[in-house]
Amino acid sequence: MSNLSGDAVGRSFVIDSFNIHHLVIASVTIASKFFSNVFYTNSRYAKVGGLPLTELNQLELQFLLLNDFRLVISSAEMQRYAE
Repeated sequence: MSNLSGDAVGRSFVIDSFNIHHLVIASVTIASKFFSNVFYTNSRYAKVGGLPLTELNQLELQFLLLNDFRLVISSAEMQRYAE
């Protein structure tokens, strides 16, 4: 896991029409786990998203690492976007 963690840190990534569905399925998987105590398994999300389970697991970890595991947006930050 540390190898994957090291890969995700300090890298930029570009969203395009070829990888947007990866971002969406990883986001939905993480959001469902964050907001609910009852959620489907990663294998279910991977099947629905058309991804191999190992890839979804990697995407989930990379997403969390890139966001420093911060899934809550503060009121101040929301206000900055509203202005």
